[in-house]
Amino acid sequence: MSLETITGQIRAKKFLAHLLKTRNLPHALLLSGMEGIGKGRLALELAKALNCLTPPDPGTGAIACGTCEACRKIDRRVHPDLLWVEKEGTSIKLARIKEVRERCRVRPFEGSFRVTVVQDAQALTEEAGNALLKILEEPPPRNVFILLALDAQMLLPTLVSRCCHVRCQPLDDQQVRDLVAERWNLSPSQAAQVARLSFGSLERARAWAEGDRVERCRQVVHRLLEVARGPVLDLFLDTAQWVKESEDLEQDLECIKFWVRENLMQCLGMTEETVFDDTDAHGGRLAEDPDMLLRMYEVVENAVQHLRAHANKQLVLEGVCLKIKEWVDGKGHRYSFPGWRQDLSL
Repeated sequence: MSLETITGQIRAKKFLAHLLKTRNLPHALLLSGMEGIGKGRLALELAKALNCLTPPDPGTGAIACGTCEACRKIDRRVHPDLLWVEKEGTSIKLARIKEVRERCRVRPFEGSFRVTVVQDAQALTEEAGNALLKILEEPPPRNVFILLALDAQMLLPTLVSRCCHVRCQPLDDQQVRDLVAERWNLSPSQAAQVARLSFGSLERARAWAEGDRVERCRQVVHRLLEVARGPVLDLFLDTAQWVKESEDLEQDLECIKFWVRENLMQCLGMTEETVFDDTDAHGGRLAEDPDMLLRMYEVVENAVQHLRAHANKQLVLEGVCLKIKEWVDGKGHRYSFPGWRQDLSL
């Protein structure tokens, strides 16, 4: 099969194909980028290229036949020389890396190379990361390690330094639109909405396509504006209740980020319609100042990163709501307090 069967990732595919063609594939690769953009598919295709039993002619552009027994086993992730390391709960623990180390002590069972794929490598505990580092510093022969991570900065710097780093890019809206329309039988307008909500990730697109997530996004933004427009002292109680009720706070923040992005795109004249046009969540001050919208987007994006780093959920949400309240009310606005609180003597 060819790398061209993978949607997007033109630069990454070209680079990896060159490494395979020149036989300069390093013992450790780091594929970084958001989830749902094809990092896992790239890892599987590399594993097939290294272990294919009937390699295709180089002139065809294919890197593996895709039909031999080894390729079929790798596709199903049942090949004995393919180790797929995943999180157990919220992290990848030391015991799992010790298992990998023991497997690497022996030669590959069937294939030419043993390929170890560490999915969500940013979830490695410090002990597990250091154990993996020792393996990469003295790599056993005929072993290739492929680390998949959201961002290289979320890994130990020493671990990154031992890998050839390949950055994978989000898919463009047209690619996502075509794929979701075909896979989930969506109308052109529905597919366009899902593509904008996905931010270039097929995993996010799937989440939006399989449920009425657009309506949920509207509800999240409506709730945000209710909190931001209320008295500041009530904001802390409201955010505490929000955190308690939310099933997925990170997804709520992604909804807010998408709302800011939609406002920014309309403000810059890049789109005429948004999914918020028929709600109270669109318009007002937020659609007037591109610089302010960019700063707001950065605030929400930082909040998402803090949440992924296991920061306190309520503090993260409070920070976002307070900042948006400041922008909704206007810079320098004196926060409003309920009438009964204004009578309190200091």
